[in-house]
Amino acid sequence: MTAALDALVAAVESALRDASLSTDRQRAEAMRPAMAALLASDDPIPAEGSEALDGAAVGNLLYADPGGRFHVLAVVFPEGTSSGIHHHGCWGVIGYLQGGDEETRYAGEGPAAGTVELAEAARHVWHQGDITYLLPEEGEGWHRVRNPGPGTGVSVHILCMTPAAHPHFFWNRDTGQTAPFPFVEMSPGRWQARLD
Repeated sequence: MTAALDALVAAVESALRDASLSTDRQRAEAMRPAMAALLASDDPIPAEGSEALDGAAVGNLLYADPGGRFHVLAVVFPEGTSSGIHHHGCWGVIGYLQGGDEETRYAGEGPAAGTVELAEAARHVWHQGDITYLLPEEGEGWHRVRNPGPGTGVSVHILCMTPAAHPHFFWNRDTGQTAPFPFVEMSPGRWQARLD
């Protein structure tokens, strides 16, 4: 753990305890200053957090809340890789540490519907220092992330629950079918989303 990462974890714990923050957006906004400070730090995360897994995208676990309320990942997307269209079933805060990503957000039903129609709702290229949120309670659960380059993209994700319990679904653009897309621990502390 770095000092900036310790401060981020403390800010998340404080936001989740604060009874005056009644929505996911309010809690995310309360976490934002600590995320901004981490992104501006000279020593934001341990060096191994920025490493891909055999040339593929990976989430390197930086912190897991002992109570299972949240976890922090350094998500690494090598140039040219994409997440595919997927749904996060609960909140997240994302800060861009290195490089950038093109994020496409989609509007449509939640994954419980089985077969869904999605429509592109927004597209944005995020750069180093940017911060964004995942807020399914506001209809912001579906998205796709792609690293068009140059270089490797590294972002810090604060996500609800543990990696293994985080509600995560994949959308097949050819069939419209949704399927579980769980995070699987490929080696200690290194997680990838996998279709069953």
